[in-house]
Amino acid sequence: MREFLFSFIGVAWFSIGLGLIIAPAWAVVILERLVSDELRQFMLIQAGMVTSLILVIGTGGLAFRIVWIVVGCLGIAKGLFLIGAPLGRREACLAWWFKRPFWEYRAWGFVLVSLATALVYGVSSL
Repeated sequence: MREFLFSFIGVAWFSIGLGLIIAPAWAVVILERLVSDELRQFMLIQAGMVTSLILVIGTGGLAFRIVWIVVGCLGIAKGLFLIGAPLGRREACLAWWFKRPFWEYRAWGFVLVSLATALVYGVSSL
């Protein structure tokens, strides 16, 4: 079950990262549309926090365990900020995140693809 869950997270990260590398304008428009509604935004924040919690709790025995704990803690902190922040601050933060230069999206896409590859490598080492 653990292998399936971490493989699913890796595939999701890989596909989002590849979208950010290949077509950042297209991927950013899709991500902006996903967070435009408050209910979808809340659900995405919760999904990100659950994923981060899974990384913190369930990575025992995986390669690069400290990396997954740090990534999970950063994800939980980001989710708690987005949940607890006033609506104006959250909207300003999201607007700032979506108005970055394309090279920065490509860099973050490369980071996501690297994390996905490392996670799949860690799962295969079990």
